[in-house]
Amino acid sequence: MTDGSLVALLREAAGAHPARAALVLPTGRRHTPGPGGFTVTSYAELLERTDTTAARLAGLGIGPGMRTALMVPPDRDFFALTFALLRIGAVPILIDPGIGLVRVRRCLAEVAPEAFVGVPRAHLARLLLRWCPSARLLVTVGRGLSGAVSLGKLPPAQEPLPEPAADQSATAAIAFTSGSTGPPKGVEYRQSHFLAQIELIRSLYDVRAGEVSLSTFPPFALFGPALGLTTVIPRMNPSKPARADPARIADAANGFGATLMFGSPALLDTVGRWGAVSGARMPTLTRVLSAGAPVTPAVQRRFLAMLGPEAEIHTPYGATEALPVTSIGSRDVLTLTEPGICVGRPVAGVDLAILPITDEPMPSADRFLSIGETGEIVVRGPNVTASYAERPAGTAAAKTRWDDQLAHRMGDLGFLDPAGRLWFCGRKAHRVLTANGPMFTVPCEAVFNAHPAVFRSALVGVGPPDLQRPVLCVELEPAAGRRTELTAQLLALGASHEHTAMIRTVLYHRGFPVDIRHNAKIDRVALARWAARRLRT
Repeated sequence: MTDGSLVALLREAAGAHPARAALVLPTGRRHTPGPGGFTVTSYAELLERTDTTAARLAGLGIGPGMRTALMVPPDRDFFALTFALLRIGAVPILIDPGIGLVRVRRCLAEVAPEAFVGVPRAHLARLLLRWCPSARLLVTVGRGLSGAVSLGKLPPAQEPLPEPAADQSATAAIAFTSGSTGPPKGVEYRQSHFLAQIELIRSLYDVRAGEVSLSTFPPFALFGPALGLTTVIPRMNPSKPARADPARIADAANGFGATLMFGSPALLDTVGRWGAVSGARMPTLTRVLSAGAPVTPAVQRRFLAMLGPEAEIHTPYGATEALPVTSIGSRDVLTLTEPGICVGRPVAGVDLAILPITDEPMPSADRFLSIGETGEIVVRGPNVTASYAERPAGTAAAKTRWDDQLAHRMGDLGFLDPAGRLWFCGRKAHRVLTANGPMFTVPCEAVFNAHPAVFRSALVGVGPPDLQRPVLCVELEPAAGRRTELTAQLLALGASHEHTAMIRTVLYHRGFPVDIRHNAKIDRVALARWAARRLRT
């Protein structure tokens, strides 16, 4: 590697193994079982498409530092375009369209892209909803639309595109958060952040070039070519992982002998439940990564039953602003007897501490809590991003200095145990502020989630701050019994633990509102509004 970039890693992999499959993507409009339903792109082909696309985009006028909205589904064009923009030195803007059209418009308005590259449907939304009035260069992937140039009709470059000088301090990409606990924010990534993430993933999970990775999450799939993997993407809507067809997931894994997989907790739950009924297996998988929300032991056990005896589920903890921060494997998770969510020890090179809880900006972190005390998680390391695009107040609230080094306040609560493991206690913004002190969501919910009739639960507060009434919202398993008897059992369960004894109200919800990206983060703000309405009636 010469220029310290994702594209350099792709070029190295293509030079070493040009014929190796880089991407395996669904073909046609309908699912066809087996390898025949997929198209294969080699590393040599991906690199050639990247260089050709980069030269054509540069010929149109897209250049270094130019913010470029990229609204393309995770197909071959998506990979070639992303690497091409990085090759030019342009700044791809990555937004999950599942966050909603209004939110997409706000995100685009915030970062004001000068160029817009998208499929026809994205351009139609741009025209109808007035997205990106700042964009002066318009490229469509597919049939052309009024005012946009078709990518396939851009003239080829007359001469080779020069390699841009690597600037590790420049913004390389802007990736928006899901906005599950507030408005989505554009996280500014540098090449050094990408490279740090890749090296941490490689070393943490013993990822080896040539392995086959089944990826159900497009941002993670982008790392596949940089890691030298064969990346298989099943036919599914990446914005709705909980609704994925489990048979298609298993077919993609088994058809290509995947050894590595990344999937949201909701997807693992869906596939694991199907596997328990169908008896299906995915015996080649040895490591499964799942992030975005806690993965309960029950979900892990069901999914592990589909895998070989040596397989393990790893649950890295982190955020768009810093990933990974900690990690833990299922062998450790399933031996823990304490209630709660343990997310493991800090990964190598990343420092972690616990701050006193405050909602105010903290210019410097100069006081930390002791072992066992719950507070806000703060991290520092090479994978920690420095800023949000066009959000100086948000940056000031989320960043601090730790021994004169940049650190990120995760906005999550937790505590460290004597073994140095981090226990996750929920979002800071979701703590319930009662007259007797704060209550933290995840430790409370863990008590009730142990009941076999509970699919998941969520603790919310109803009423003014510091006088909130703790309310337990419950989503039931399909075979749950009578609610009257169940309520009595849950209240007795809560009364048997000191930290849940104050909970005396249980409400049942048909299906919790969850985030778009992972379908697993519970929208407790929406649930609190729902609970307040129910208690008024």
